[in-house]
Amino acid sequence: MLARIGHWGGWGWFFSAASSICAALIPLAALVLSEGLMRRHAPPALKQLCAWGAVILGLLGLFQFSSIEFARLAGLLLFQLIGLGGVALFVLRRDKDSLSSAENRTINWISLSFLLILPFLATDFMRGTPLDLPVRLGGVAVLGLCWLSISMNRSGLRPWDTLLGFGIVFVVTALLSLIVSGIVPMGIRSSVQVMAIILSSLMLLAIWQAAIALRIEDRQLIALREIADAGGQGPQASLALLRRAAGSADAILVDEADLKDMNLQELRTSFTAIPVQQLGATDDEQVNWLFSRFDATHAVFLSDIPLRVVMLNSPDIVVQDSTGAALRAVQRMARVLMNEGQA
Repeated sequence: MLARIGHWGGWGWFFSAASSICAALIPLAALVLSEGLMRRHAPPALKQLCAWGAVILGLLGLFQFSSIEFARLAGLLLFQLIGLGGVALFVLRRDKDSLSSAENRTINWISLSFLLILPFLATDFMRGTPLDLPVRLGGVAVLGLCWLSISMNRSGLRPWDTLLGFGIVFVVTALLSLIVSGIVPMGIRSSVQVMAIILSSLMLLAIWQAAIALRIEDRQLIALREIADAGGQGPQASLALLRRAAGSADAILVDEADLKDMNLQELRTSFTAIPVQQLGATDDEQVNWLFSRFDATHAVFLSDIPLRVVMLNSPDIVVQDSTGAALRAVQRMARVLMNEGQA
């Protein structure tokens, strides 16, 4: 979209070339996405076709001459049709039994969505025709596909929620475009370009927020799975559980003997009130000293007699589990394993 904006503004060869190079990379990007979804390598011939096509047509995009423009666009159109057709055949011929039902459903939804955005991709090749639009909608459609693919991986969202989100984005885009056109008089061409810029910006924001939410949900699911599969007894089993669930392989088990120079009764009181403590979220001097001594971000209470605490260094938890609910649930399970080991 930045390349398109530069191209619209007539800011030189660079932006036109960048737009052409991005268009040449579409089949290769679709192939990489398909391989990732199916966890399989594509046929070597298809890989070479997409790779060499992207290289050749990307290099041709550097030559922005009107004399070869039609031939270059025709070649790009042919390459995208063949490349995307090969990717579609690769997806259709996949081994469905090797994938889960959820994975197959996701691939089917993305394939259907891709068919729906093909008319938008066609606008990239209408330059110089009676149907030429002031914007190329292929990039906007791909942003919508990315948003849809992330949303489908979130178990708590229904299809209706995603469709409602698309509707809200379109309505807000229309309202903002009307406001801008009312403040700054502009023609139809400029109004459509402004609308495309606003729509792309809102979709990028939605993709960013959806990706963050997906990471948080993944962290919670990891913690839930580790709790369900937890086994063993005693402090080492509790330490292993916290290491896996928190993603902190260097977590340290601190015994009462390591805390003999501290006021153990005050520590017990502090951890009894707040079993999971986070760096920067407590005024307790002794707990803050533990964070400094062990270079940790979290302190997890395991037992009071003898006093045992696990020190974790996992900054990702602060972002992915901002409420601390997942880590508190893991702490409860770790205490269960500890108590069973002491029984």
